[in-house]
Amino acid sequence: MIHSYSNGALNDLEPGGYCDFGFPNGHAAWECSKPAATLTRVSISKLDLRSSKLDEVIRSFAKVFDGIEIDTAQLLKACRAHLELMKSGGAALCIVAKDLESNLRKAEVLFKKSPKECKTLASLLELERESDIHNGSVLRDPSAAMGLLWIRRSLAFQSHLYESLIHSDGQHPKDAACEGYNKHLFSYHGWMLRKVFPASFSAMPHRAVFLSKFGEVEIEELDNEQESKVVRKLRALIGTLEPLLGAWKDSFEKLDLEDTRRV
Repeated sequence: MIHSYSNGALNDLEPGGYCDFGFPNGHAAWECSKPAATLTRVSISKLDLRSSKLDEVIRSFAKVFDGIEIDTAQLLKACRAHLELMKSGGAALCIVAKDLESNLRKAEVLFKKSPKECKTLASLLELERESDIHNGSVLRDPSAAMGLLWIRRSLAFQSHLYESLIHSDGQHPKDAACEGYNKHLFSYHGWMLRKVFPASFSAMPHRAVFLSKFGEVEIEELDNEQESKVVRKLRALIGTLEPLLGAWKDSFEKLDLEDTRRV
């Protein structure tokens, strides 16, 4: 049985104390609007990276993929940093953040046990596959492969959401979340999760709230200069994640570990 994004994980959520602002009393309905515009890439070397959660995420993910191999230690470190960023994003990201944390633990177990053998993502997946705990592409849960599979899907969803924050006249974040969910998660969810996840997106705040949270300033202090800094950093993060996620998926497909079952 697959447990990622399971009922148990959802029931374990404790919004109070985990997120920065609360859930709404009811869930609004909406339709996905126009797609996000094409982005201009930003070089990380031109960013003023300091000590914010977003800065740490950008720095960490920049060290994960060298164009050939995915460094497992750096990947897990970057995902930990991203988890902290998601927690700062509010109630709408609680479910995804909680599940990311659960899946990170699954991946970290094997890496901590055999760090040398798991130096790259490909070697980690190969080691686990050779242990015969999986049945072809039907992955055992818990396992490192299962955790990393769902982490990748979660990051793809998050990247889609971040794109909506780039342009002031772009999609509302809740519309982008709906679109990103349909593109990256819907196909792998059963009927219950298909209701729970979209319902949670009604907690998505306006663009300015996300930008102030990620910029770590009060919303009243979010001027044009602060907004521009956060937007440039999000562009850089999206540009870093795109090739990484592609290589990540390739590693799974080459080893026949791309589990497409619904949960």
